[in-house]
Amino acid sequence: MDEVAKTRMKVFFSLAGIVAAVHVILVIIFVSNGSSSTDQKSETPAVPEKKAETPPPRKVDRYFVPAKSPLFGRPLDYSTAVRGNLPAKVVPGSAGARSGIIVDMDTRRVLWEKNSSRPVPIASMAKMMTMLVIMEQLENRPDIDINTLVPVTKTARDVPRTGVLFLAPGEKFTIQELMIATAVKSANDAATLLAEYVGGSVPLFVNLMNRKAASLGLRSTRFINPCGLPEGKNNSLGSAADMVLLGEQLFQYPVLMQWCNIKSSSIRNGKTVFVNTNKLVNPRYPGVDGLKTGYIRAAGSCLTFSALRNGRRIVGCVTGFKSSRDRDRFCRRLLDWAYKQPGKVTAKR
Repeated sequence: MDEVAKTRMKVFFSLAGIVAAVHVILVIIFVSNGSSSTDQKSETPAVPEKKAETPPPRKVDRYFVPAKSPLFGRPLDYSTAVRGNLPAKVVPGSAGARSGIIVDMDTRRVLWEKNSSRPVPIASMAKMMTMLVIMEQLENRPDIDINTLVPVTKTARDVPRTGVLFLAPGEKFTIQELMIATAVKSANDAATLLAEYVGGSVPLFVNLMNRKAASLGLRSTRFINPCGLPEGKNNSLGSAADMVLLGEQLFQYPVLMQWCNIKSSSIRNGKTVFVNTNKLVNPRYPGVDGLKTGYIRAAGSCLTFSALRNGRRIVGCVTGFKSSRDRDRFCRRLLDWAYKQPGKVTAKR
C-alpha cells in the first residue's frame, strides 16, 4: 500500500471515529433530557379528580301536594258561558246575586257567570287567602307546624266582637285549632291571631296576602286585613272569578281541605263548640267539600263553594245575596245544574 492510500485510510477512520463520537454524545444528551423531563413530571403534584357534586336533598313536602291536572291555574274559558241571570225555570234565584260564576275546573270552562270580573266586597272569603298564606309558611318554615302553640295577644282580643272565639289573655291554641276555627266558624280573632303570629305583624301578613294575590294574577283582589271585616269605609275586594281561582289553590293542601269540610268542631276541651258556616257541607249535598262563606253589610251573603262528584271538580262563587238562606238555596240548584252540563269531550276515533 503506497503512502497516499495509507493517508486516505487514516483520514477515513478519523472521520468515522468523529461521527461515532458525535452519535454517542447525542444519545447521551437525548437520554439525559428524557430522564430530566420524566423527573420533572414525576415531581409535579397530581391534581385530584374532581368529585361529582352531590345535589342538595329534595325538600320533603309536609302539607303540600302538587296538583295533578295539567290545566291547574290556567285562565278560565268564557267562550261558551251562559251570562247574566239564568231563567227562573232553569235555575231560580240568580237575580239575587250581585255577581257569580261557576266553573268546570277539569276543562276551565265557565258554565255561568254574572259580573264575575267586577271587584266587590268579599267579607270573610278573604280568609281563603289567609289560610293559603299560612299553609305556605308552614310548608317552608321548619320552626313552626300545625301543632305549634300560639299565645293570645292584645291584637287578637281587640278584633270587633263579631264572629269570634272570645280569645282571652293567657290562653294558647295550636295553629291547627286556630285554622279549624278560621275555616269552620270563620272566627275573625283566630284569623287575626294566626296572621300576627306567622307574619310578625298583621300589616306584614296583609302584605304577604296581596303579594300572593298578585303572583296568582288576581287582578281584581285587594286585602286590607286577614279576616275580611271592614275598616271604616274600606273593604277587602275581589271578583267572583278571582275567588274561584283562589279557592282552587287550597286544593293543594289536603289537610286544609279536610278542615274546610268539618261540619262541627270545638276548643277548650270541648267547652266551646262551633259549626260550619257553610251549610252546603252536608251529607244531603253530595261531594261538597268547601270552601268559605262571607257576610258583611257591604258584601251581602257570599259563598265560594266546591264539589267533587264522580271525579269531576266544579267550583263556584256568588256574592251579594240578601240572606244566607237565599244564597245557599241558589248554590245548591246551581251545582246540580252545572253537573248536568257536558264535561270533558272524548275525541272520536
